[in-house]
Amino acid sequence: MFEDKRSKQVILVLHCLLNQNARIDTCAYFPGAMGEAARAVVESGVGVLQMPCPELHCLGLDRSGRMREGVDIGIREALLEPEEECCRALVQHVMKDVREYLKHGFEIIGVVGNDGSPACGVVSAHFVDGERAGPGAFMLMLREELEKAGLDLPFVALRDHQWEERTERIRALIAAARKT
Repeated sequence: MFEDKRSKQVILVLHCLLNQNARIDTCAYFPGAMGEAARAVVESGVGVLQMPCPELHCLGLDRSGRMREGVDIGIREALLEPEEECCRALVQHVMKDVREYLKHGFEIIGVVGNDGSPACGVVSAHFVDGERAGPGAFMLMLREELEKAGLDLPFVALRDHQWEERTERIRALIAAARKT
């Protein structure tokens, strides 16, 4: 089954890599996709699983000012609220796709996030008091679910205004996977 031209390799990418329109106001740096980084992924020959934008789906396009008891808790913390099941449901949706690919012998080669994002930061995320070390809410939950499934995938991150350096990290991830 699936003995056609497909690569049977899939990379998971944050939503805004291919659609900057999902980003919060003043944070879109491209009119559509993220320029060279998007081209590197699309032209690589691996399949692309565009993950949903948890900020857009769970908090809306105008998602600033998340409050708890009159205090701004920030986007990251709003997505992690115990009663906020939306973000976890989106992770489960991605995991369903991952399991389906694996069931049919596909390889998931890695995950692309964007450091500084409250949802999709890999090494750093925006917290209510600014950017600091720690993953975004969605990436935190996704990594937990991947680990539960026995998957130890590499995570790489884009970074606003460091496009060339970070795009090279994506190319390196893809090149390593293409050798297998």
